[in-house]
Amino acid sequence: MMNFQDAFSILSKEQDPIISIKGYIASEFPNTLKALRIIENDCAKNKRRKGFSLEKVENKKMGYVYYARYSHQGRKIKFNTHTNAIEEAEKFALENKGRLIEQYTRSHDAKMYDILERFYKPNSDYLLCEEKRNHKISERSRKDYNATVANKFVPFLKARNVKSFNEVTPNLLSDYQDFLLKGRVKPQTANNNYKALKRIFRYAARKGILKQDPCESVHYIPVHKEDQEARGCHELEKLKSVFDRKWKDELSYLLCLIIYTTGMRNSEIVRLEMDDILKIGGCNFIDIKESKTPSGIRLVPLHDFAYKKIHEHWNKKGIKGPLFGGCRPETFARANEELAKRAKVGEGQLKKENITFYSGRHFWKTMMNAGGLGEDIEEAFMGHAVSSNVAKLYNHRDKQGRGRVIAKARQVYKILDQYIFGHKKAPAQGGA
Repeated sequence: MMNFQDAFSILSKEQDPIISIKGYIASEFPNTLKALRIIENDCAKNKRRKGFSLEKVENKKMGYVYYARYSHQGRKIKFNTHTNAIEEAEKFALENKGRLIEQYTRSHDAKMYDILERFYKPNSDYLLCEEKRNHKISERSRKDYNATVANKFVPFLKARNVKSFNEVTPNLLSDYQDFLLKGRVKPQTANNNYKALKRIFRYAARKGILKQDPCESVHYIPVHKEDQEARGCHELEKLKSVFDRKWKDELSYLLCLIIYTTGMRNSEIVRLEMDDILKIGGCNFIDIKESKTPSGIRLVPLHDFAYKKIHEHWNKKGIKGPLFGGCRPETFARANEELAKRAKVGEGQLKKENITFYSGRHFWKTMMNAGGLGEDIEEAFMGHAVSSNVAKLYNHRDKQGRGRVIAKARQVYKILDQYIFGHKKAPAQGGA
């Protein structure tokens, strides 16, 4: 292929030697030639730049200013050079590259850890924003998720010097799952810990803080039967009349009385207030307004004997707010040990059969099943998921549903009298 120089030589031979194209352009268009040389020099300078480029941005005072653009970990970041002189802008970009990228990294890191540590705080704007697009979580779940992120995930990231959301890859999250399992956490618990991260990364991806949600590529850990720890419970005949006698530890007595006669969760017992106890159709119920699942929001039958003991405790202590709000895991453990002594069950048997305070829920279910309550309403009273037809059938806000709930509550009282209190007949239910 012929180049410009060859073409120019041919034309020079055909024309008068004194007159050449080059000389003609230089003499007739001197400014054009100068402009071409300026452009050529500028292009040569741009080619010599290493690791940055310059971008003109409008500016009210100066007309325009140059911004230095850098590439960092796959992201384009830019900084104001505060000048419209190209030589000064280039000098600024070269001399400050390291400082500016470090500054960006620090601010970016702080943003990631700020979001992680504040996402599940009370009244968090991040969580409120996410809940408008997805289902709300319970207060208990919020506290659990906040503790998981703060005490496990954040230290995990810092130990690996992870500084930004974009450094959190599916492989890293998989390593986090392995990290949890190495800490002797069961697969189901590890999955619950991992669940806390899914909302955070979904939010970050939706806001453009990271390019893609890494949680989408990481699945929950399979839970096998051998991973599920079987929880035991006391034999039905063991607890008959144990609550008819006085205990030295009144708190342990009341806690065990509640869980073994209502089947409530530990967290629900801790939130119980006197105002939550209702009287419907001559029967006492505990109105559970908050739970970890929508199915957990329910009415629970409360035997008149249990109600009287709770009312005596409330009246004697003058309690305002939760009746057992200060209870901790060790409080429940102590109550479980006290009950075992009353039932003449040794510490070795407790451990061998894995009988804990929470076993009271399992005992209640076993007891109701033995008494013929019916699995549908049994599940509904415990706060387990039931079909929509069952939920509608026992909706106490409906006249017919209320009648069914009252009838089932009376059946619960009779079963409690048979297996717990040892009474032949259920006592008349007093008012709350």
